[in-house]
Amino acid sequence: MKLVYSCLFLLTTLILSGCGGGGSGDLPELGQVSGTITLDDKPLAGAQVEFASEKARSSTAQTDAEGKYTLMYDHENKGAAVGNHKVRITTGMFAAGSDVAKGATTTTIPEKYNINTELTAEVVAGENTFDFKLTSQ
Repeated sequence: MKLVYSCLFLLTTLILSGCGGGGSGDLPELGQVSGTITLDDKPLAGAQVEFASEKARSSTAQTDAEGKYTLMYDHENKGAAVGNHKVRITTGMFAAGSDVAKGATTTTIPEKYNINTELTAEVVAGENTFDFKLTSQ
């Protein structure tokens, strides 16, 4: 089941990354979103972060070696649609854009942070910082 979800997540992210960006008139109001993700108090490198909007397309990012991320709405525009989002964090070789050779993690994190996410965020206009302190338990 995890493999199927990971593959679907990857496919959805790849498809959505090719959509949109056709013109500024097509964009919803965006808030700039960044933050840090840790797992058991350690930076979570190479994790795929998705903010799934209730009214617009999802925004995604990949964490760097320090667990930091900045969301992209599409390949040209930073941010996420203003409003409520479910947040999903995926790791491992099926996380979109992961690169184990560049220090990406192969750590599996609990489903409560991805397939059965309990994480939410409300994006507002302007700058938004969402730090997520995950635990492996």
